[in-house]
Amino acid sequence: MIDVSNTESAGPISRRAKSAEKRDNPEARPRPPRPTAGRALETYEKLVTAAGELLAEVGFERLTSNAVCARVQVTPPAFYRYFNDKYEVLEELAERLLKKQNDAFAVWLFRGGAWGEPAHRVAALEAWFRTAADIVAKEPGGIWTIRALRALPNLAHIRLKSQRQFTDQMCELARRLWPQVPPDLLWYRLRIGAEFGYVIDELALEEDRLPSDVLFREAAYLISGLMDGLVRTEETKI
Repeated sequence: MIDVSNTESAGPISRRAKSAEKRDNPEARPRPPRPTAGRALETYEKLVTAAGELLAEVGFERLTSNAVCARVQVTPPAFYRYFNDKYEVLEELAERLLKKQNDAFAVWLFRGGAWGEPAHRVAALEAWFRTAADIVAKEPGGIWTIRALRALPNLAHIRLKSQRQFTDQMCELARRLWPQVPPDLLWYRLRIGAEFGYVIDELALEEDRLPSDVLFREAAYLISGLMDGLVRTEETKI
């Protein structure tokens, strides 16, 4: 049986204290470089996979480096060769999950996204929400990764970077369609819409009183309505 209790300590300064330092100052300790080949890469991938599996089983509060090592059958020094603490494994899981969503979103935009006629827009948005939620559901520990992105301050920069990338992708196309809207204002509006979309992932996996088909359809109608306001050009103080 794997011990998932918090037993991370090393020498006079505990790893827990070091983790707290990094949460307060993400630049306190640089993250070790990712391996690129050979057994090092194989071990790295096993550690990340095990962390995702354990995250789904016990949640991020009970996830420890010792539990990850036990799952992979390696010693703690092998873990700390690649990660300073468990939060860096969460960072890796979050980056991978959000990259999959960003890549899928780029494909969705390329195929037309939600920029067509209103009737097509709703169907396109509904398809995107379903795709995004499926990516989270299929990823080991996906819903816990989404929760961690919201709950842990030291992961906020990853979520913000991803959401800004979503917004930049939309804005690049939207500026061509609506050049009359000030670029900054257009970005602000799209950024707000992107944040609304992020919540759909959590609802799809947590709210069992709301059928997924209904959620995706109604969310698509709501976001489609918000998009009608993108072209509003009356004077707005920024």
